[in-house]
Amino acid sequence: MKCISDQPQIHLADGFVRLSWTVTVNMSPCRDMRLYLRFLYALGMICARLDEEKCLLEISANSETYAVIYTLSILAGILGCFSYAYFNPDELFMNVYTKTGNFYERMNLLRFCVVLCLLHICLYWRRRRHILLVETLLKLNRLCSSERTDRYFMRIFITYSVLFVVSFFNYANGYAQTGLEQVAILVYVAIYTYGFLSMSLLVVFFVCLQRIIAAGLAYYNQKLDANDSSTNCRRVLVERQRLLSLITGELNNCFGLLMLPIVPLILLMAPTGPLYLLSTAMEGKFHNFFQISIVSITASLWSVPWLAVMTLLMRSNFITVEANKTAKILAKIPRTGSGLDKMVEKFLLKNLRQQPILTAYGFFALDKSTLFKLFTAIFTYMVILVQFKEMENSTKSLQKAQLNFADT
Repeated sequence: MKCISDQPQIHLADGFVRLSWTVTVNMSPCRDMRLYLRFLYALGMICARLDEEKCLLEISANSETYAVIYTLSILAGILGCFSYAYFNPDELFMNVYTKTGNFYERMNLLRFCVVLCLLHICLYWRRRRHILLVETLLKLNRLCSSERTDRYFMRIFITYSVLFVVSFFNYANGYAQTGLEQVAILVYVAIYTYGFLSMSLLVVFFVCLQRIIAAGLAYYNQKLDANDSSTNCRRVLVERQRLLSLITGELNNCFGLLMLPIVPLILLMAPTGPLYLLSTAMEGKFHNFFQISIVSITASLWSVPWLAVMTLLMRSNFITVEANKTAKILAKIPRTGSGLDKMVEKFLLKNLRQQPILTAYGFFALDKSTLFKLFTAIFTYMVILVQFKEMENSTKSLQKAQLNFADT
């Protein structure tokens, strides 16, 4: 896929700083991104139709109506599940589980409901800002598109689909073995399945947008490396810096805010699988070998889809890699004694003090260091929950011994 482009233009529209290109393409460069846009439209997250010829996301009266109806409908369903879980705790009590496990499971369900409501409200309230950002990045994708990037988009979408199927069977099999009523099982499976469907889609779409920005930085790095004129070098450097500061800043404000509640939610969700396994199958709550096998497999895979999505998010440091390459290119530029030298020195000094480029709205960095901290926190929470479980079992044993002693 090839494209011919003029230089990008930066302008202000409705308070949003946008980059635009005049692009001529041989074929549609958005073929794989259409999958994400269609799914996002179906889930009421980005309700705009893609005009592939102009590479514009068009908002119509029908799409606005659909966004309102879908948001209100999903909020009503989530609030209904929240009310059921909040006012009927006995209906969600699993006899094969400990009190600690039941309490933690119910709190997770309530947290999921709250986060889903907040995400949908935020997506609807800021929908035009999200649409403008995505439209700008789709134009950047046309400038720097390649078959390798398209294959990456498709590969990520296939991975997301497989993980969704695994998570659905995990929830369906796991809660079917708990002895809950059908309504309670339906609430658990519906909330967790829809939660993974929507939240993970946002995460993988966020990763794809990062890939587009990284491709744009790589494009400017190539131009910077090929330029032997100080004037052209200065212009490319300014364009590259504008792209990095404007796009990544808006990306953090839009999608970084969405990642802010998702990451802690996964942190609290991850220990439930091992805890359930230790509290049931490992303590002889199930006597049927087939049932023990199903529970063991399901509990072992319980958090795998969520952790896989988080790993994908935290390890996708495409932007940082390409941004750091610019410093290496500039370090090789011969000094000419012109104003370019000062610009290069300022850039290199700023690069040494650079903060993490992608963050969850400034609260924490979305990089490998956070991934390590996330896994450490999950293990810590799991140990704490197991300790509470053991304390509960010890208390029960002590109470039972006291009752036996009193009877004698």
